[in-house]
Amino acid sequence: MQKKNQHFRHLKHVKLLLAAFFILFSTAAAQCAGLSYQGPTGFIMTPSHLTVPEKQVDMAIHTRMYNVSKDSKDGMLTSMALTFSPFRNAEFGLQKTIDSEANAHDPDPTVNFKILLPPIGEGEFSQIAFGGVFDANPNNYHTLYLSVGGLGVGWNFGGNPGGMANYGKFKKSSDKPESVMLLIGAELPERVAGERGYKSRYYVDYNGDVFSLGWRYSSHRGFWAEAAVQSKTSYDDFYDYKPFILGLGANF
Repeated sequence: MQKKNQHFRHLKHVKLLLAAFFILFSTAAAQCAGLSYQGPTGFIMTPSHLTVPEKQVDMAIHTRMYNVSKDSKDGMLTSMALTFSPFRNAEFGLQKTIDSEANAHDPDPTVNFKILLPPIGEGEFSQIAFGGVFDANPNNYHTLYLSVGGLGVGWNFGGNPGGMANYGKFKKSSDKPESVMLLIGAELPERVAGERGYKSRYYVDYNGDVFSLGWRYSSHRGFWAEAAVQSKTSYDDFYDYKPFILGLGANF
């Protein structure tokens, strides 16, 4: 009976994914932008120094596998994110990760924001963004960050010992995430404003815990698909993550 219930839970999860994918592609519009795994616009696992264009809504789904135990099948984590820009140079978002196994670590929703600060000079490193990711789980940690041209620093605060954070390593010696971490990301080649057609881009980033290398295939019509690989995480006592991440996104 337990195996039968697990089968129906996985089937329900797959149906939810297919429905979400249909919504993403049916609502896709011009001017593509990509959301990171945690929700803010960015690279693979880190936020960038840019925001969603004014009055635009972005959606994204990322999925990855993890090992439950040696004697059971792998579980699936699916991150669903929605981010919008009510006015120029600002974005606000909501993200929820669904655990197919619904275990004790099933993540609570997070909310995020990002605001572009006045530029300093000209060039890529003149663009500065300030933002934050806040976890609805009172035991988990929130993060504030500052990004300058894709090079940033984050600060974890709040939470309790044993809680998780979206950025930075988990220090087993103190049973909590590190307080300050580097956030680094780059896109090659960079997207040119107004360009059209289907484009491939490569991403590399470091979120204070893992290095990620990703490929994103996007269209000026407003949708994208991506695949990424990662190094081993320090959160292996929570989730023994598989190294692969797949994602789909759209904006309108």
